[in-house]
Amino acid sequence: MASPFNAAMAAAAATHDSIIGEIFEFYPMKSTSDVNAPPIVDPDRAVVLDLRAPWGDSAARWHADAFREPGVKSERPGHATSRPFISVQLSRLPYPPARGDHVLRKDTGDRYRVAEVLPSSPGFVRLDLNLVKKA
Repeated sequence: MASPFNAAMAAAAATHDSIIGEIFEFYPMKSTSDVNAPPIVDPDRAVVLDLRAPWGDSAARWHADAFREPGVKSERPGHATSRPFISVQLSRLPYPPARGDHVLRKDTGDRYRVAEVLPSSPGFVRLDLNLVKKA
């Protein structure tokens, strides 16, 4: 039996995701026996064609000091990067997501590979994505 907190989180997530979530297609991938071949869709795990999840595109800067630090500092040159992510409610997938799975963003047609599966709030994971193919 789910705790009252988990039940409240699931109800809030459904509302939250329906308001700001986008539709994605989720493709579970697996390697073939040929190490030089690209990965293929895993036939043992179902493709999810209507995964609704919030989209985010966080930015990170390397070697440019802390973002929040009191005082005035001159900017140091650094490398800027961003890694998009989606926040997925685990109950929306029939299996746990894995590194290497593919995500298709329906709004843009861009295809991403799951770079990292990060724990989030109870019942959720954050999937950090790498762009595979721009539409």
